[in-house]
Amino acid sequence: MSRIRLLIVVSLLAGAGAIARGAVGVPLTPPNLSALPYAFDNWRGVEAAPLDDETLKILAADDVLNRTYAGADRTPIGLYVAYYAVQRPGVSIHSPLHCLPGTGWEALDVDTVALSAPGFPGGTMRRMVVGRGRQRALVLYWYTLHGRIIASEVTTKVTQLADSVRLHRSDAAMVRIVVPIGRSVADAVARGQAFARDLAPRMNDILR
Repeated sequence: MSRIRLLIVVSLLAGAGAIARGAVGVPLTPPNLSALPYAFDNWRGVEAAPLDDETLKILAADDVLNRTYAGADRTPIGLYVAYYAVQRPGVSIHSPLHCLPGTGWEALDVDTVALSAPGFPGGTMRRMVVGRGRQRALVLYWYTLHGRIIASEVTTKVTQLADSVRLHRSDAAMVRIVVPIGRSVADAVARGQAFARDLAPRMNDILR
């Protein structure tokens, strides 16, 4: 094993141990997801229906945002954000890749694409086309960790463990966008990516 790989393994083990012992701290000022404006750029939002108690219990998030936004064409865009202040045994971010099938949605196409938002070079997000019966929807999602925008669940977990050693923090959030597919997938993708580009800098300002 190379020296670099050995250091990575040691760091991950140390981070996992710190989380298990509860030694990883909570941010001094927890983010307030509701601080996201209802109106920004060309988007206008309203609160979506509240999640039921059973769902909130399963998610076990420390803060949740659930809204519907629309642009000039008034197509509804669902926005869901779940924030976890500290990763702990039995509690972790729920990935749409794994959770949507449990609600009857089938992943028809999954890809990782660039999220080219101002100030966040190298950001990535998942792009999924999902179906349930005759319904089709586009799902875009990513994880936000201390100024980073990451698509991969594995990379997110590794980064959390590394940050638990380096920063003594393992907080993270999952940002999910849902766009109904009408005329074409390409239209939904263009609409969803435009919303993601405008949203990402504002969301990261809240979640730093």
